[in-house]
Amino acid sequence: MNASPKNNRSVMASRVELNGQGDYFPTPPWATRVLCELILRLEKVGEEEWQKLSVWEPACGGGHMVLPLRDYFDNVIASDLFNRGFGDAHGEAWDFLTILPKWQFPLRAFDWIITNPPFGLLAQQFVERALAHKPKRGVAVLMPLRWLETIDRVATLFMEQPPDTVAVFAERVAIHKGHYDPKGGTATAYCWIIWRTEQATSSTKLVWIPPNSKKRFSKLSDLKLASAPQVVAEQPGPLFSLPETLEVCNA
Repeated sequence: MNASPKNNRSVMASRVELNGQGDYFPTPPWATRVLCELILRLEKVGEEEWQKLSVWEPACGGGHMVLPLRDYFDNVIASDLFNRGFGDAHGEAWDFLTILPKWQFPLRAFDWIITNPPFGLLAQQFVERALAHKPKRGVAVLMPLRWLETIDRVATLFMEQPPDTVAVFAERVAIHKGHYDPKGGTATAYCWIIWRTEQATSSTKLVWIPPNSKKRFSKLSDLKLASAPQVVAEQPGPLFSLPETLEVCNA
């Protein structure tokens, strides 16, 4: 068995950054197109039945999810606590967890909040905060399949606010630390978890994202994201420098 190159390490267990630079594992663009077309059934901008919709990506990183979202949404807002070289909405004012929703945008300001959130302890807080913003249509997060487990999370999130749909990738979505590698591999299975806010959910639907979706939804233009330089985040915000601010997250 050949060992994987050190700089091509994919996610296998936890996504935890210990150097104060946050959690940065870019999303392969094709995985976002799968969500928009196969799961949310959105039309592309300019198509006959396309609707003007808005979306917020609050952990945008280098824009790997934002760029494909622009193919389907009229208004795409991208922000991140850390500056990874994409856009200008970053820093303490864009800390998704420690800044209360009403201080960033009015409730129901967007149709969707879609993101690949930090993993570990922050992931559930990201989901709860996204739901607290009350987007008009829903919240969608890309998560490892194993995130559906654990007694506490089931009791405090999935039973309290059950998702409408869990969409499981039949093929692996290779997510790597600090960069996007179109040819990379991974031992981790991923899924999209979708909450619909425009209707009550009594039971969660389980669907499968078919094989060969990577080939179908990849574009040559994605290679530009693969060759983009890795950006070291600028000064971390209070979430990492002042742990006590985590108390605000459940406000």
